[in-house]
Amino acid sequence: MTDLVLFSTFEEISSQLESGDLNNKLMQFIEPLPDVEQQISLLAKSSGTAGKLAFILGEPGSGKSTFLKSISWKKHIGLRDVIDLNANDYTIDGLRGLLLEIKKYETEARTKRDRGPTCLIINYLETIDDFEDKDVRGFFRQLNAVLRNSPMLILWPVTRQEDVDLMQSYSYEISRSIFVRGNEVVNFSGPSFEKFKDITSRTISVLNDGKELAEFGLTYDTLAELQENLLKRPRIERTMREYIEMVRDKWKTESGYQDKLRKNIPKSTEVWFVFSYPLAESVVSGFSRRTDRLEDNWSVIHDKIYEYIRDNQRSAQWDASRLQLALYGSIKTRIMYLPTNTLVSCAYSYSSSSELIEIIEREGVPIGWKNKSKAKRTLEKSPMYGQIIGEVIAAGKRRGGPAAVALEQSAPAFEKIAKWVGSSTGGSDKVINKSIAEAMSDLGPYEYESDRKHPWLKNIIPDIFVDMPHKQVCIEFHHTNRSEPHVVADYVLKKLNVYMNEITRVIKDK
Repeated sequence: MTDLVLFSTFEEISSQLESGDLNNKLMQFIEPLPDVEQQISLLAKSSGTAGKLAFILGEPGSGKSTFLKSISWKKHIGLRDVIDLNANDYTIDGLRGLLLEIKKYETEARTKRDRGPTCLIINYLETIDDFEDKDVRGFFRQLNAVLRNSPMLILWPVTRQEDVDLMQSYSYEISRSIFVRGNEVVNFSGPSFEKFKDITSRTISVLNDGKELAEFGLTYDTLAELQENLLKRPRIERTMREYIEMVRDKWKTESGYQDKLRKNIPKSTEVWFVFSYPLAESVVSGFSRRTDRLEDNWSVIHDKIYEYIRDNQRSAQWDASRLQLALYGSIKTRIMYLPTNTLVSCAYSYSSSSELIEIIEREGVPIGWKNKSKAKRTLEKSPMYGQIIGEVIAAGKRRGGPAAVALEQSAPAFEKIAKWVGSSTGGSDKVINKSIAEAMSDLGPYEYESDRKHPWLKNIIPDIFVDMPHKQVCIEFHHTNRSEPHVVADYVLKKLNVYMNEITRVIKDK
């Protein structure tokens, strides 16, 4: 199972993401909080002439740091700049160092006041208990003097009401003007509980290069179950951080189960479903992911295929967890296409069936397609062969040129081949599969065997079997001219059920 990258603190997330791309990544999963944003916007408007201070009060793990980072790109709030201050760096010898750091931004804040106030966020100073009374009083006295003439908004995250009360009491001794009346404290509860599932799902995708939940032994139903479990805990524990920790723990449990499965499997197996009708490239793209990473390329989108299970008779066979095992767990499943002209050319040049050759020739296929060298050249450029040899074929539908012409020329022949294969009195798909296997064997670098039993899944006979150094690949063709998306889903789920039943049998026998 793929290792899950998921962190429960903002600091860990920030260190994982590249600094130059941090905001762009965070935008993809940070949940907007309109009520809090409106309150900070009001504070910003009130800081245009004289600066203000506000405490951000929220439970540990509620998402204060993550949210405060997000206001840096939310221009509607009205802040010119947002600057994070790590108080640990400036409070080694008391609070004077922090005050000096704040004062560094006075001049710029005044000269650029027309663009909005400068926001300073004081991080990692949630209590002043460790400082001497004289030090604290001096800090608030001088902070009041700084803010009186500088358009700055200081946001100060804290976790306990008693710390807020203590700091307010010190500042009130000097002046109440340091605050916006009625907005001294922004109460922060974080994103709504109902949003936890969506936020976590998006976070996993961003931190793991777009991978799906299912690739980590998780499903959306799993997240919903964990959310229900969190709801049973005391209110103070129902935080985003705690929920993420629960998700990580669940992944650890599931990954242990996957490891046990793999120990009972001699060599990892992948199942590739390949479609070759003229519209296959477009239809298949709705079910599989295209990425620059070979391991993820053509992998199945769990939620897309699950749409054809939910609320129908298949739900008795497939729940989200079993589907996850079939796509990314016990086996690895991919859905891809083979260009129509490639299949026709391989069949024309490599098949020994006179009946099949006659069908192809009747449809006016160029005689040059009977040349094995030409068939191998087009096969060599196909996504299926590229995946075998470790080359990622560039994404993007072919729109013109020789490839489009060849696709058009091969369509009539493929239609007749599909009818021939599907007819009870017609030919056999084994003839087509054998032709492709022979063409692939000529290309190498492995042996491609058609109509051969899987070495340890004894009741499985894939259309083409490929034994590679670190895995075994079972290629399953569906020679159909029906281009409706449900045809892809029907065939994939029907075949995967056979594979999963056989894997279950093998494990039970062990």
